Amino acid sequence: MKALMKLRPEPGLTLAEIPTPTIEHPDDVLFKVDSCAICVGETKVYDWSEWAANDPTLQLPTVLGHEAAGIVVDVGPEVTQFRPGDLVVNDPIIYCGHCRHCRAGYTNMCENREIYGKRRGAFADFAVLPERALCHLPDGLSLEEGAVLENLGIAVHAVEIEQHNPGDWAVIIGAGPIGILAAQTLVAWGVNTIITDLSEPRLEFADQHSGAIAVNVKREDPVSAVMRYTKGKGADFVIEMAANQIAMDNAFDMVRTRGTIVTIGTFNGPISFNPFFKMTRREIKLQSVMGRTWETWRRMVQLIAADKVDLGSLISHVLPIAEYDRGFAMVKGHAVQKVLLKL
Repeated sequence: MKALMKLRPEPGLTLAEIPTPTIEHPDDVLFKVDSCAICVGETKVYDWSEWAANDPTLQLPTVLGHEAAGIVVDVGPEVTQFRPGDLVVNDPIIYCGHCRHCRAGYTNMCENREIYGKRRGAFADFAVLPERALCHLPDGLSLEEGAVLENLGIAVHAVEIEQHNPGDWAVIIGAGPIGILAAQTLVAWGVNTIITDLSEPRLEFADQHSGAIAVNVKREDPVSAVMRYTKGKGADFVIEMAANQIAMDNAFDMVRTRGTIVTIGTFNGPISFNPFFKMTRREIKLQSVMGRTWETWRRMVQLIAADKVDLGSLISHVLPIAEYDRGFAMVKGHAVQKVLLKL
């Protein structure tokens, strides 16, 4: 079968022919991959940046791809929730189900977790995952839209980590796919939302599809804009996903006293701030999030059923896997939303 692989610690990827995976464990599910989206983190692996070179979870050679949707082909003898022909999407966090975090419901924090796409992945004709790492495609969604569900999970988990009240003010720094979906989620909960970015195409998209107030930081100081909209109070809640020093400095300056900053960006290196002056004096809460839990999946399905999020509009391009170089270039250009590779 065809598979898009990272073979060596150097720039570039390889479209290779490898054996088709088979059922090896009683809880395995074999599925035909229909679509798999390119993640911005995978562009760092493509370029073989310092970030990728220092990622201890990445084991070469590996098939990349962790935002997939497909059709079940075969199942192991202990699989109870899926059968051939079912439409499925994957959770990139393959959890053990037995550690203290799994038992407490925080499967995203599993002590023994495998992150899909680091040792095996779904940029391939077929893939195998344990039953616990798959979900049924929600009713009404196409398989292509299913490949965007992983991003929705991150967005919803980032939002749900803090309680919100209708009329609160939130700011999202970064109008990429997760930022758009986080804005749609906050708006669905009655939260006044501002989204900021540098990219004109992304801001135009945000203005049309996010439900948030779009602020171009090239034209207007984002902190001043937030203070104007909130009448000097500052934002109750800030999601930082631009992953740079300026964005984090802005987050501290625009959040209100006793407000919350959530960071999910994939920083290329360390940043600096003085916790006493930035946090302690105003009791600012700095919260990180990783992936999503199964409770998050429940909320995601409810949002989809209530028609509160728009996954289809986020799909900028669908390309055959042979055009992966073009797709990765698009994602690195930061002018698109989601680029899918079709298997």
